[in-house]
Amino acid sequence: MGKNHFKIINASAGSGKTYNLVHEYLKILLEDPSDNTFKHSLALTFTNKSVNSMKSRILETLFLLSIESNDAKSYSDDFCKFFNISKKELAFRSMLIFKKIFLEYGAFSVITLDKFTHRLVRTFYREFNLPFGFEVSLDSESLIEETIDSILDEIGIDRLISKYLLDFSLQKINNNKDWDVEIDLKEFISILLNENDRIPVNYIKNRNTKILEADRVLLSKLLKNEKLKVLKNAREALNFLKSLDLKANDFTQKRVHKYFENISKGSFTTKYFEQLEFSLSGEKPIYNFSLSEEKKVLIDKNKDKIEHYFFSVKKSVIQILLIQRTLASWTPRLLLQLMEDRLERIQNEKKIRINSDFNKKINLLVKDEPTPFIYERLGVRYQHYFLDEFQDTSTLQWNNLIPLISNSVEGESLSGKKGSLFIVGDPKQSIYRWRGGDMNQFIELVNNIKNPFQISASQETLKTNYRSFKEIVDFNKGLFQIISNSFENKYFRKLYGESSQQKHIHEGGYVNVQAISKDGKKGITTPQYISKTVEIIKKLVKNGYDQTDIAILVRKKEQATEIGNELIKQGFNISSSESMLVNHSVKVQLIIAILYLSSNPNSSRHHKTIFDILYELSDRKIKDYHQFAINNLNVKTSIFFSQLEINFGLKLDLEKIKSKTILDAVDYILIRLSTFDMDDIYLSSFMEDVLEFSKSFAASIDSYLSHWEIQSPRLRIATSETNESIKLMTIHKAKGLEFPVVILPFMDSSIYPNVIEKIWYPFKDKNLKNFGWGWFNFSNEIQNYGKEGIKLYRSHRLNQKLDALNVLYVALTRAVEAMFIITKEVDEGENTYAHLLKKYIISEGDSFNSKAPFTRGELLIKANKNRELNEKSEITDHYSLQLNVGWKQHFVLDSIKKKNIKSSQEKGVLIHNLLAQIITSDMVADVLQKAIDEQILPIKIKGFVEKSLRKVVTHTELKSLYNGKDKVLCEEDLLVPNGPTLRPDRINIKKSGGVCVVDYKTGTPKKTDQSQILSYSKVLNNMGYFDVENILVYINDKVQILKI
Repeated sequence: MGKNHFKIINASAGSGKTYNLVHEYLKILLEDPSDNTFKHSLALTFTNKSVNSMKSRILETLFLLSIESNDAKSYSDDFCKFFNISKKELAFRSMLIFKKIFLEYGAFSVITLDKFTHRLVRTFYREFNLPFGFEVSLDSESLIEETIDSILDEIGIDRLISKYLLDFSLQKINNNKDWDVEIDLKEFISILLNENDRIPVNYIKNRNTKILEADRVLLSKLLKNEKLKVLKNAREALNFLKSLDLKANDFTQKRVHKYFENISKGSFTTKYFEQLEFSLSGEKPIYNFSLSEEKKVLIDKNKDKIEHYFFSVKKSVIQILLIQRTLASWTPRLLLQLMEDRLERIQNEKKIRINSDFNKKINLLVKDEPTPFIYERLGVRYQHYFLDEFQDTSTLQWNNLIPLISNSVEGESLSGKKGSLFIVGDPKQSIYRWRGGDMNQFIELVNNIKNPFQISASQETLKTNYRSFKEIVDFNKGLFQIISNSFENKYFRKLYGESSQQKHIHEGGYVNVQAISKDGKKGITTPQYISKTVEIIKKLVKNGYDQTDIAILVRKKEQATEIGNELIKQGFNISSSESMLVNHSVKVQLIIAILYLSSNPNSSRHHKTIFDILYELSDRKIKDYHQFAINNLNVKTSIFFSQLEINFGLKLDLEKIKSKTILDAVDYILIRLSTFDMDDIYLSSFMEDVLEFSKSFAASIDSYLSHWEIQSPRLRIATSETNESIKLMTIHKAKGLEFPVVILPFMDSSIYPNVIEKIWYPFKDKNLKNFGWGWFNFSNEIQNYGKEGIKLYRSHRLNQKLDALNVLYVALTRAVEAMFIITKEVDEGENTYAHLLKKYIISEGDSFNSKAPFTRGELLIKANKNRELNEKSEITDHYSLQLNVGWKQHFVLDSIKKKNIKSSQEKGVLIHNLLAQIITSDMVADVLQKAIDEQILPIKIKGFVEKSLRKVVTHTELKSLYNGKDKVLCEEDLLVPNGPTLRPDRINIKKSGGVCVVDYKTGTPKKTDQSQILSYSKVLNNMGYFDVENILVYINDKVQILKI
């Protein structure tokens, strides 16, 4: 890095960020190859994929330099010039470093920021009071559930908890909300794990339950007094107006009287705040022009007095609303300390830790301990730091690194060498604010607003796009230049304007923007988006593109699900980790919600799920969504169902559903839903799961719902196993990736999403200051809460805008050769992606409508391909049946047709499921007893089943697999990059490093069985397991072993 010990690279998408990182990293290492510099260099990034990519690139480049390969010519030329050495000397240095890294690979510190954090926490586990050997858990959801369940279990046992939760439940009922408090508690406990909430949470945690209870009493008293005060002032104002003989009609739109009359009747609202304030300030007329001159003079003369009453009442109304909204969620904060203690206890018992808490612990460490001491305990002193994706680094993560970096870059090592810091990032790609990512840190560094070090930084902006072709680069330059003009802040104007102006190196490219009709809601527009997407794919395939060249990027997982369903129907292969989950289907969600209501009626949460889905799917129009929701969500389920019949024609009998088995209940629901298009692959997969469950387990609705809660996160639709597949993913998942062709449907997202978001409101007013913070839903009303409200409102809206624009930027910069954008016709405005696209297209002199697309460049025709769509795959044919009628008969008869083996197949499924629970042979009896207790295993076939299980676990060729000496994984997912998820029945990992894969089968051996188990073996090879044994176990009257 020469004399530049602190360097910042602003790297827009496709500008060679990784190349520059590797370049600077190797420059440090190659300066003195005899020194083990790599051991004192720490490169931090965010994902394991990025780590592997960077490590591979470093080692590959070193190797290529060592053999003087032309493939590393650009590196070679730079390094030879910089160090003033020959290529032979560079090759010698490169090979020396290459060998050193391989010999001490564990000291090669290119790791994720999370891994570095874990390393620090494990080093100081005693200081943090953590159990020795704790494991890091990524599953915070289940720990939260367990914590809340443990608290709810104490209702009726612990007097104080019972009181708090009962009061909270009654409060919710009085506010016309669902009485169930579990959702509120889960929502509140999650803030313990979110870095963005740490300041208000710490404030609350420092006030014990006794103080918080006293605060609630004080707030309630303050609320009562403020109400009395405002009623008095409003009535005084009305009397004052009456004493002057001023009538409501004397004022513009009767606004003055309406304002005070509403308040005097106890309607505490911010309505008329803005209009009345404008009228009193003279910006808008306060009285009607037709008013007599005498009365105009009278109003002008007394305007100050009216204004006094207005602001006095306004101040009280703001206080009332703030207190009411704060008290509405006060109970969770009373239980916050209890929830934290309980979560801590559960983690200690399980010897696990959620990693979200680590940064807070380290923050305390770096404040209290000298940096040399931390390095000493770590066993290594890092001199050179390389920070990748800096825009996603959270405030705490950065603050934790500053003391360590500062010690290196501002001081010298024992040998007299200075350390260095190299930062790379792009604020336009900051899309993780919700988990603490703070793009402002990068903006402040780049613009010299805030530098935590005593040395200044050199800066470089990478201005060449090596990824996308000319037409795509030019489109993005033009669009973001237009977008940048919407900012008042000069730094954001520069960020989206100047920083987006990249040069290209590849000529050509193609951009196509097309719009669907603006008329219609989601139920109408979604099929149009999907139809356009399919049309584009067919055109691409006809032009010779492989399916694997194509990526479809969406904002929401449910959009991926809907597109994936149609693509599979159309015969395309898709690769997606997100769209394949059965529980992402809204139609499956609809059925599940109805089943939940049959088991536990009167839940407004499930009422809302059903209503929202029907509202989107049904052709029948509900005039007022909100009015229907207010009137019908918080009622008994029987009344709710009657409203569904009136408004959607859906007739459901709750008692009938409750009386049926799960199989018959689903059949009953599907028949009632026959007016909707219920034919899709997700429903097929769901119903196969219902059928298989019914064959093997107790067939009640409750037992299936318990199974669903565990199984649904893993239940995926089956897809054909091929490398020739279209990628389908969310934009967030696509970050850092590139694709020859990108299709972006649903590009009409709002810049300011209409979702419920909680915000922390800081109390600055002297009456409320001691209460710290309010926690309630963000809404437009907040800007009426005085200066602090306006500030908070604008800040939150700005963050929403930045989030939306950054997601848009990431989406538009993934394509290499061609990009298709499908949006919607819109009227004037700037509040959606569609508005932004329209504004740019019009600025280019083109029209924006659904009749003709906006295009730039030409779509390539790939030579010698011109392939037509293949016939639909077997999997597509399997799911092409009409599902509304006779679906049970189809699946059952399909089995009977295959050699009439229904009853033996049922037993086979049961044996298969029980084997999945048997790790060692001594577990057979326990597993059988558990199955009997849960009414899964009928007593009359216990002997047959036990005999079959023991035949397997004691078989001479298998018994060593069940002796307890191996690590065993039963039905664990094997995640395949850009491929389907595989799930072998059993994997034994031996201490020697060898692996044995077992798949249980019934019936006669088939070639597909061998293909299936070999696919597992191939994935394990790719994971680094090369000694793999494959065993097919056929369980019929005899156990047959087939080793592949």
